[in-house]
Amino acid sequence: MSDWTRWWLGIEDLPVGSEGLRFVWEHPFAGWVWLLAIVAAAGLGAWSYRRLDAPDRLRGVLAITRTVLLLVLVACISGPMLELPRERVEPDWVAVLVDRSRSMGIRDGEMGPDGLRDRRDTTIRKVLEDAGSSWSDPGETRRLLWLGFDDGVVELEAASGEEGGSPVRIPDAEGWRTRLGPALDEVLRRTAGRPVSGVVVLSDGRTDAPPDREVIRRLAAAAAPVHVVPLGAAEPVGDVAVDTVSAPRRAFARDAVPVVVRLENRGRRESVVVELVDDATGRVLDGSEVVLDGESDQEELVLSATPGTADDILEGSRRWTVRITGEDDLVPENDVASFTIDLVDRPLRVLYIEGGPRWEYRYLKNLLVREPSIESSVMLLSADRDFAQEGNTPLARLPRDVSEFARFDLIILGDLPAGFLTEGRQEAIREVVERRGGGLVLVGGPRSMPETWEGSRLADLVPFTGGFDLDRRAEPAMAAPTEISERLGVLRLDDEAPGGWPSDLSDPTFGWSQLQWVQRIDPERVKLTAEVLATAEPADGDPLDATPLVISMRYGAGQVLYIATDEIWRWRYGRGEQLYERFWVQLLRLLGREAVESDVPVRLSVGPDRVELGRPVLLTVDLLDESLGLEVPETVAIDAVDEQGTVVKTLELSATDVASWSGSWIPERLGRLEHRIADPALAVLSGDRTVSIEVVRPDDELRLADSDHDLLESLATDTAGAVHAVRDGSGRSVLDRVAEALPNRAVITETPLRERIWTSPLFFLVILLLVTIEWSGRRLGRLD
Repeated sequence: MSDWTRWWLGIEDLPVGSEGLRFVWEHPFAGWVWLLAIVAAAGLGAWSYRRLDAPDRLRGVLAITRTVLLLVLVACISGPMLELPRERVEPDWVAVLVDRSRSMGIRDGEMGPDGLRDRRDTTIRKVLEDAGSSWSDPGETRRLLWLGFDDGVVELEAASGEEGGSPVRIPDAEGWRTRLGPALDEVLRRTAGRPVSGVVVLSDGRTDAPPDREVIRRLAAAAAPVHVVPLGAAEPVGDVAVDTVSAPRRAFARDAVPVVVRLENRGRRESVVVELVDDATGRVLDGSEVVLDGESDQEELVLSATPGTADDILEGSRRWTVRITGEDDLVPENDVASFTIDLVDRPLRVLYIEGGPRWEYRYLKNLLVREPSIESSVMLLSADRDFAQEGNTPLARLPRDVSEFARFDLIILGDLPAGFLTEGRQEAIREVVERRGGGLVLVGGPRSMPETWEGSRLADLVPFTGGFDLDRRAEPAMAAPTEISERLGVLRLDDEAPGGWPSDLSDPTFGWSQLQWVQRIDPERVKLTAEVLATAEPADGDPLDATPLVISMRYGAGQVLYIATDEIWRWRYGRGEQLYERFWVQLLRLLGREAVESDVPVRLSVGPDRVELGRPVLLTVDLLDESLGLEVPETVAIDAVDEQGTVVKTLELSATDVASWSGSWIPERLGRLEHRIADPALAVLSGDRTVSIEVVRPDDELRLADSDHDLLESLATDTAGAVHAVRDGSGRSVLDRVAEALPNRAVITETPLRERIWTSPLFFLVILLLVTIEWSGRRLGRLD
């Protein structure tokens, strides 16, 4: 449009070069008004010149001119304008939440050509690749917000051509948690004040932070329905996982170490093999086949491992792994669990103090001397002065103080009066157990144990309360192990028998299997911190009359064992030395494992072995031998080292008393961390030993693999959304079906530019021209 034309039309505000201009009215009249105006103008024009004494042609021209003039004036009243159409589009928003947690790696999707089920993440990628063009180019009236979520929320990048048909590039599914509720809250925050057509959720519903009622209410208030695409199997396919592994932190290299494995079974109905493997050598230490019935949620088994053979020299820290082998498992990542065990390659050092030469003493003394993995010292206090004390490391006298008692890992007190040990010796034994982690075995007897020990310095170490004057059971009893003994790996006397307990010991018809003398301990008197490893039951098998036979109790850093009979030797009549030896050796090793570090003057303790990220770790340093005359520092520095050997934290432990320092810290990274004493002098006294822990996630996505379609369906129902199956038989992609269900809530607002032209020079000239023509015609008419 030229400047000359703009001047004639009176255009000032419309932009130069405007295209798409159109003619509009400021006050538009209806069609019938215009028809009436035309008829009226034509009638008025004809009536005005009906009597003019002039030729008909002139009168017709004048009537038409007046009619046109009147119509131009009516048009001016309607307000002719030029309009440049403009509109503002406020597009609606569709948010797509794509689950990026580790549960997407679970293989419970459709069966693939390789005979394996697809991973949930594979299903997501197929869904995105099959999406129609509307998900890549939604047009002017729609915006797409692509978000990946796990523990947090991240915006996904648009895909380039090499990604295939997927509209976005999605990262690997590596999140350890799924927080669906906060992800929906983030969608509401990002779309606040905008029209939202809906929220699309691609997830398995596995979340530890489901949307609360407040989020649901806000979604409903924003008219933002949630359309869910459930991933994974609606019904559990079946999975078995290593739930927990319990093993001693320390053990003797020649010891049979019990490892208790708890499996979590979620609907799997087949047998699996559970193996214990040494990571350093790859050697399978033990294995067991577990038959899964699909009904039990928990399965527990005990693996027993002997770290070395006679030709091995094993000392220091070892890494062992429990693994499930067999057919392809639903979640291979939860089929393994590792732990660290510290091995000591030396004999178990035992001190046995007995009051008189009873039968149990005779056979137990011979066992201690005969067992090659035990170094024993035996003291019979009732013997004559010239009696040669026995054991493969005989003593000329009783130990006197803590340092002499601490040379032993384990102390056995038989049926001897408390007065036979001075208060100083009793206090020394107590300190060895409480502070140095030593073991103490109390063998009940008819004369002095435990009756004379009430009120003594060792009374607190007895694992039951009340008076120590115990009655004898009136009838013979049969020993029976408890579930706790199986978990601890003791009282496994026969490898071929179920549970390791021979049937002969449960059959009262065998006279030798009956214990004729057993102390009666009321089960209610057992201390809360104690555990019953075996019970004494009457020969008729009445479980209501069962009493504790073998009781274990933690005391400080060590452990105490009380045995309420001295007739285990009777079992020798049935199976020779086998049952007797296994009974005692397993119990002695159970207590001895806690004391394998008592031979070092300084001990570092760190716990727990397996700690969740964000939880505190307790560290303690104990000076076990105060006779060294060390200058005790106010603080002790501990280095925490990662698997690459980098010191990630140096901790200062404060003194809690003259021979102990403690402190805590919260690890900030996952993985294995080694702890060692930073001070060189103290490190040497600790044997340069390190203590490792495993820092794990608080919520392992792969521990519970089941999808939660009910949660997703509830979310869709509460927000007036819908559930869309990945496959519905129509052959159309699920996202295209979702797109059809989404309303278009875009808001289009017209804001055209208008300019009046009835006040322009052109309209003034037209009116002037029409008036001039009519005036001239009238003059000519009068001239004629």
